[in-house]
Amino acid sequence: MRRLTALALSLVLCLGLLPMSVDAVSFSDVPESYWAYTDIQELCERGLVQGSGGKFRPDESVSIQAFLSMVCRAAGLDDRSLQSGDNWAAPAVAYAVYQGWCDEEEITATNRTKPISRELAAKLLISALFPEALKTSKHKTTFRDESSIAPAYRSHVRAASELGLINGYADGRFDPRGGLTRAASAALLCRALRLREQSAPARGDSVQVPILMYHDISYLGYGYSKTPEVFRQQMQELKDAGFHTVFYSQLIDYVEKGTPLPSKPIVITLDDGYESNYQYAFPILKELGMKAEISLIGGAVQYSDWGLKWSEVQEMADSGLVSFQAHTYLMHDDTSAQGGRLGVLKSQGESWTEYVETLGADTVRILDTIEAKTGTRPVAFTYPRGKWNTMSEAIVTSLGCKITVTTKNGIAVANQEDTSSLHLMDRIGMDFLNGSVLAVLRKYGYQD
Repeated sequence: MRRLTALALSLVLCLGLLPMSVDAVSFSDVPESYWAYTDIQELCERGLVQGSGGKFRPDESVSIQAFLSMVCRAAGLDDRSLQSGDNWAAPAVAYAVYQGWCDEEEITATNRTKPISRELAAKLLISALFPEALKTSKHKTTFRDESSIAPAYRSHVRAASELGLINGYADGRFDPRGGLTRAASAALLCRALRLREQSAPARGDSVQVPILMYHDISYLGYGYSKTPEVFRQQMQELKDAGFHTVFYSQLIDYVEKGTPLPSKPIVITLDDGYESNYQYAFPILKELGMKAEISLIGGAVQYSDWGLKWSEVQEMADSGLVSFQAHTYLMHDDTSAQGGRLGVLKSQGESWTEYVETLGADTVRILDTIEAKTGTRPVAFTYPRGKWNTMSEAIVTSLGCKITVTTKNGIAVANQEDTSSLHLMDRIGMDFLNGSVLAVLRKYGYQD
């Protein structure tokens, strides 16, 4: 359930401080002869670390929470926008525990400000960024103080040593409970970045992929409703103009494997799971031989007067023309005015641990349910009302959603070998646009 999929390295790291400009990287306490000068210089040039008052303070120790925050950012969770003040590390801690990088007992409210040990740093780094190394590691470490390494950390230390991330000292010791300085942390993160980048493929071609967003296709006459006649007219216009509808899974294959897409690809999406999608939209799709993605609110299927029935979902899935994606199970509403949450966002009275557990459980529930009903696990997550935060991105991605989409109007672009292009993809809201769909595409910059 809590598997960690390969996340694109965000390169948004720091040592508990905001990133600095790439210009004027110079510290009075880090001369060129300093052992970690190159690493500190590189991270500063990347805009990932900074000093204060012209100093870097390279020999200061790094706390558990500061190092964990760095690891989270390396794994794709930029926690700086989530929490401030004395409790700034709470999101990183909650996420790390949820992902299984550490236990609650390892990072508590009382010990998280203490200096991080080398053995715990190895565990966090390997668990988050190089989990596969635990399976491929073969040899035993030969440190003189091998017996001093806690049994729970030995495999991580071994993997970190094999990768050349954390080495022992000249006298043969690992010093598992020794701390890390800011300079040592910079060197460690530099090595990790370089190692990840060595195996990262170069970016390839890119393609414009408009994603059109619809909701209710019916004669309701108000709200997010479009008549079947207008929907058919717009689909026919796309077909006549040479557009080819594709599934999200095809975009993933294009980005990850280089699998070609048809000319002028476009994605048709219908949000929420209205029964009218089956009654009116599905026959039009069948008539024109076009594909669509329907994002389901799990709690609305079968139980609301406007929602699809599971039998209808299964029939559409079996047709090969409709694929179903996640739109949460019970986290679609806006109860923020009553002190609740807005979509998948955190409510004010909720701890970060509670939020992470709630969002994770709801996401797993909708993914499992759709897979059980259709035989295919969703690959995309549609944010209710387009609202998201960096924690939600990290959670849904770690649970297998390789695509996330918002409600921001624009033309999406998929880049080969760049999985980040599949996240927070723009769409074009079509609910209140009843004219030419080609004119809408041109308005948002689509180029034939």
